[in-house]
Amino acid sequence: MNITNQFQISTEDETPFIQMNLEKVKSNLDFFQKTLSFSSDEIFYPVKVNLQKEIVELLNDSNCNFEVGAVSEVEELKSMGIKASQIIFGNPIKQASHIKRAYYLGIRTFGADTENELRKISKNAPGSDVYFRIDIDNTGAEWALKGKFGTNIDNLPSLFEFSKSVGLNPLGFSFHLGWNNANEATWKMVFEQLDKKIIELQKKNVDLKTINIGGGFPAHLNNQYADLEKIADVILPYLKSWREKNIKVLAEPGSFLVANAGVLVTSVIEKVERNGKTWIFVDSGIFQGFYWILGGLKYQIESLEKSKSENFKKMIVCGPTCDTHDIFSEDILLPTDIKTGDKLIIHPAGAYISSAQKYNGFDYPKQIID
Repeated sequence: MNITNQFQISTEDETPFIQMNLEKVKSNLDFFQKTLSFSSDEIFYPVKVNLQKEIVELLNDSNCNFEVGAVSEVEELKSMGIKASQIIFGNPIKQASHIKRAYYLGIRTFGADTENELRKISKNAPGSDVYFRIDIDNTGAEWALKGKFGTNIDNLPSLFEFSKSVGLNPLGFSFHLGWNNANEATWKMVFEQLDKKIIELQKKNVDLKTINIGGGFPAHLNNQYADLEKIADVILPYLKSWREKNIKVLAEPGSFLVANAGVLVTSVIEKVERNGKTWIFVDSGIFQGFYWILGGLKYQIESLEKSKSENFKKMIVCGPTCDTHDIFSEDILLPTDIKTGDKLIIHPAGAYISSAQKYNGFDYPKQIID
């Protein structure tokens, strides 16, 4: 897939830089809404994906809402003019001080998955709305999101009752199929199981007002549009059924909106032949936002130059640091005449790259010297 013709890459700016295409973000949003029948106010963009001001402003102008995982993200959104009523604090386990500060800033909707968390919310954000993260199957996800968060859906009746007993207003539940999940069978199985559970919950007089289907929509090195249409064929009947029950369905597409809207532009600083292999050193590395490679994720790499050679060979593309793990790929096909000064693009780079500097709103710890 040649992606260079989708971006007007600047040749003047000094590398490395990430170039974003806001028109692509908008078209992705439009496609997502149309394909799954969502109104824009039912979209809650998780800002941990990319908190670039221009992206936030575009989504705000499109009447979208936002999801945060730390109070610092609340503060950043508010500094950009986002109203507190547009923000939900979805992290199921939060510091009490973050809850208190968020409440002071106007946040009135919080995620939770334990009674202890509800106690904290009740004490520090009295009278707030709450919803419950449930644990579901993540089979097929490129990056599973299980174990650390999520209660069993069978615990919802007791969590609803407990939240009421401590003065909170329970809305419903949220779930997440894991990051980049294109497995249609898992989507079908999860939604079928949840649909049966919803019927059971309503028979137990659990008043479900909202269901947040999270993210997980495929958007990494695949045809995300064809994949979403296949997923829509599977889940739209359930979404329609839930909506007919007067349950408001929400979603948190992050990568789907911004991943393919960004590329990293980087320059070759050296080409080294070593032990029968060609090493291409570039001026940005995996520790500058591509940590996910250490967990097995792959990214595409292309030359931005018009090569005079028709010959390609597998090369190792690595970053500039003195760390042997700093390798983007060990087997990327590049033109044999690639040279120092040539530019490469690495993609997709619109999601979880620039935001890795302060991931999910949590910064590096300060140092205190004795």
